[in-house]
Amino acid sequence: MKIFNLSVILLVSNLGAQELTPRELFFAAPAIKAKAAGVRPQAPAQKKAAPAVAEQAKANPPAAAAPAREQITAAIIPAAYISSQPPLGLRYSLLLSRDNNPYSEVDAASTFRSGDRLKITVEANDDAYLYVIARGSSGLWKVLFPVSEVASGDNLIQPFRRYEVPNGGRFYFDDQAGEEKLFLVLSRKPEKNFEDLIYSVTQPAAAPAVKPAAGAPPAPARPAKTFQVAGMRPIDDALVGRVRGDLIARDLVFEKVDDSKPSPTQQKETAVYVVNKNAGPNGKVLVDLKLEHK
Repeated sequence: MKIFNLSVILLVSNLGAQELTPRELFFAAPAIKAKAAGVRPQAPAQKKAAPAVAEQAKANPPAAAAPAREQITAAIIPAAYISSQPPLGLRYSLLLSRDNNPYSEVDAASTFRSGDRLKITVEANDDAYLYVIARGSSGLWKVLFPVSEVASGDNLIQPFRRYEVPNGGRFYFDDQAGEEKLFLVLSRKPEKNFEDLIYSVTQPAAAPAVKPAAGAPPAPARPAKTFQVAGMRPIDDALVGRVRGDLIARDLVFEKVDDSKPSPTQQKETAVYVVNKNAGPNGKVLVDLKLEHK
């Protein structure tokens, strides 16, 4: 896996969190988290190339091609940030394949047509639990994430790693016009309503006691999760509505970006950033996404 380091210093004066765009907040989260913990983040050290390698690089410059981005370690340091809570953010984009062409990012507000194939990519800026369910023209909801093929069904996702949903598959629009709905939840703690729908949770077996490092708190044991049959069956609207009503996310900010907006990553993208500006230990991000099919 390639890791690209991005080091950006935002030189702002007397500005608060509202002065950072949702995309900037998304990438600033690691530095803000470190700042809240009293740790001064360090920019990645730049290694000097050996003379022979440097001369060879000058003689044979690499072709101008954008590398595949699988993960970005960001060190965006805001000079002033008024909240003590690091933001929790979600980036999502739609990938469209039409007429058997390669997948590419498109605006989520696009109108889709029969034969279109779609995927959604999801990325978080912190360790968090991800849930994705979809409602088709049948009116029933199905769980798209977590799935057994990704991390053995564990839905605790890694920061700055993109996940494709559905994993290894795609949405396919048939001849029936209508509206497809997606409901995404990103939460710093497991959401009990979804956990009860999807998993059978058991307490982990007792492990031999291991003395933690000096000053380090003991790591809590996470319950073992296995998919229950009910979690793989369709879910009705009433149940989803009840779950949605129990989930409240305040302080959400949104930003839709495309190639016309300069990106902190220097890469072209068509995506949406949703950030909870003041997400504490119970912080969450909710996204209701509707796809029009005509």
